[in-house]
Amino acid sequence: MLSLIALAVAAFAATNVDNLFVLLAFVAEARGRKRRVIVGQYTGSIALIVIALGLAAMLRSLPQGYVGALGVLPIAVGLSKGWTRFGRRRAAHDSSTQATTPPVPAGSASWTVAAVAMANGSDNIAVYVPLYAGHSRIDCALISLVFVVMIGIWCAGAVWLVNHPLLGAPIRRYGTALLPFILLVIGVSVIVENGTLHALFGL
Repeated sequence: MLSLIALAVAAFAATNVDNLFVLLAFVAEARGRKRRVIVGQYTGSIALIVIALGLAAMLRSLPQGYVGALGVLPIAVGLSKGWTRFGRRRAAHDSSTQATTPPVPAGSASWTVAAVAMANGSDNIAVYVPLYAGHSRIDCALISLVFVVMIGIWCAGAVWLVNHPLLGAPIRRYGTALLPFILLVIGVSVIVENGTLHALFGL
């Protein structure tokens, strides 16, 4: 159980590092109205969880080994983020990202926060679906519970970091550096736990 909880925590953290900084912007501009930001974040994040559960349920009819092949999704995301973070084009990518990122509008409503969380959730779906598909319904309930708790921790962390803005830079630097490796570990664990290599290649 502890290993499953740790895997769920890692999956959530790996897919929500970038969203944390978006959440920080929403919390900063909300000032005394942080509740609507939290409501919006929960709404958008839970919608992603429900979508992932639905997709995973449709895939359970496949043999377990073939379901585990979905582990290539978080691996692909991890490799992509690793190239972005450590590749030779990193400097150019960072400059273009900073130039094209629109400012967060003042007084953002809950639905705005939820929409941004969902629009930024492609990584979440890519990681959550194989994670859910490779586990039993009871395990999926535990994973979902961990995700819901982590949403609250994410919101609390954003509020705390807004009051300590100097901590944002080192978190951004080291968090994005670890992100690709965490995603790779999650993808490999999905493949190994479901016996995918044996099912596909007889290994």
